[in-house]
Amino acid sequence: MIGSLDGTVRGIIRDSIILEINGVGYRVSVPIATLTGAKEGDHLFLWIHMAVRETAQDLYGFETQNELSWFELLLSVSGVGPKSALGIMNAVDTKSLEKAIARNDASILSKSFGVGKKTAEKIVLELREKVGSVEDKGAESGSDGDVVDALVGLGYSLREAREAVHAVSKDLVTPEARLRGAIRIASRSR
Repeated sequence: MIGSLDGTVRGIIRDSIILEINGVGYRVSVPIATLTGAKEGDHLFLWIHMAVRETAQDLYGFETQNELSWFELLLSVSGVGPKSALGIMNAVDTKSLEKAIARNDASILSKSFGVGKKTAEKIVLELREKVGSVEDKGAESGSDGDVVDALVGLGYSLREAREAVHAVSKDLVTPEARLRGAIRIASRSR
């Protein structure tokens, strides 16, 4: 699997760029923001999602890991393919996407090409637990938010991470101590 590409832009074709690396040109579909910012001859590094199908192997490229993560989150929703996910990312930036999901607002997603109202509602419903709600976001401030982020980075679900952080003794005040305590609690519940 290809995880990233680092090369020179050799051409732009519709919604994709040709990125040349050691004499080989890779056709990579990219968000409109990347497409409009790229010029022939520019050096470009992209994080890659490789979609393998029976009839094709398509590359989707993103300038940040955050964009790639959101793209892959969208793909985790049944019925959302790479073209629909890219369409959503073209219509909505990642911060707005996160806020829309946290607020249970499917209307912003249904403005994307190829995404109807039912699909938009399904995306919000399936990704809400992974992203969290606005009320949940406010509950974790400062170091507890960092501890939750660290646990999610270690592979725990958002729910597991929040439950573990809330169960940590208030006597543990440093972020490091709270993280160690939360890891102990979260690992026991698995």
